[in-house]
Amino acid sequence: MKILLNQKVLIVKFGGLGDFILSLSAMYSIRKFHKKSKLVLITEIAYKDIAERSNWFDQIIVIKRSMFYFLDKIKLKKNLNAKEFMCVYDLQTSNRSSSYSNLFDKKITKWSGIVNDSDYFHFNPNRDLMHTIDRQREQLKIANIKNFFKFEEKWIFDSKFKHSLKKKSFVIFVVGGSARRKNKRIPIDVFIEVAKKLLEHKIDSVIVGANDELELCEEIKKKFPNIINFCGKLNVCKLASLSKDSLCIVGNDTGAMHLCSLAKRKLVVFFTKFSNPQLCAPLGKHVTILNYNNECSALVNKTVSIILEEKNN
Repeated sequence: MKILLNQKVLIVKFGGLGDFILSLSAMYSIRKFHKKSKLVLITEIAYKDIAERSNWFDQIIVIKRSMFYFLDKIKLKKNLNAKEFMCVYDLQTSNRSSSYSNLFDKKITKWSGIVNDSDYFHFNPNRDLMHTIDRQREQLKIANIKNFFKFEEKWIFDSKFKHSLKKKSFVIFVVGGSARRKNKRIPIDVFIEVAKKLLEHKIDSVIVGANDELELCEEIKKKFPNIINFCGKLNVCKLASLSKDSLCIVGNDTGAMHLCSLAKRKLVVFFTKFSNPQLCAPLGKHVTILNYNNECSALVNKTVSIILEEKNN
């Protein structure tokens, strides 16, 4: 199909892994709405593989965001011709991403986001109090995308991934989280105590994490040698696939939990007072939210009870 001038559509999305996963349905809805247009994504390197696997995008532009917004704009000018785009969907909706609107001619390009004088200005003053998915659904509705589709997640799983664990005989622990927001993490002793109790019921425990969480996972492994350490060994698609084979996934409010949630296995997410599940929690009947209030034993018992109930179902 020949792409005519001004028939391209741009999506802007950076952020954390969880936020990117939550935005996939909005991206898919845009793709479905603009079936005949060339769809371009601006993102960062961490999400290039996910974006490529989706097969939704005709072009993926990766930039490394800098401290100064104007440097981002210089990079973008080198990578795209602003006059070719009929619409931009800013799913990041930050001051930074909003500043990119200055690259585009308002007579040519319609902007969806929080730029006040834009064609598709998301004017809801309570938008920051909405869950990410609800907020983006409303944002797209204002831009005339009435049908908001839940994306089909099959492509995110690595069908070639193999492991030696018996299906539904193990629980995955997502023990870390953002290094910039460590106050969202609960004490590692909770995971250790849960793992010890599960072992009594012949349920294995697996800890996962990124490379910057290797030290944390090693600390848990030293305290409880029976735990299986997969930290730093799984990419996004392999972690999703491992989750699909698990009995349950337990972890902090962090991006990997949103990824694991796509497997539709029982998901137990710990929230501290420093984040709000009403704004950013994984959604679904398989999700249980537990609040941590500086009391570990009750949280351990509740978590074990949920896992054993899931095993017996």
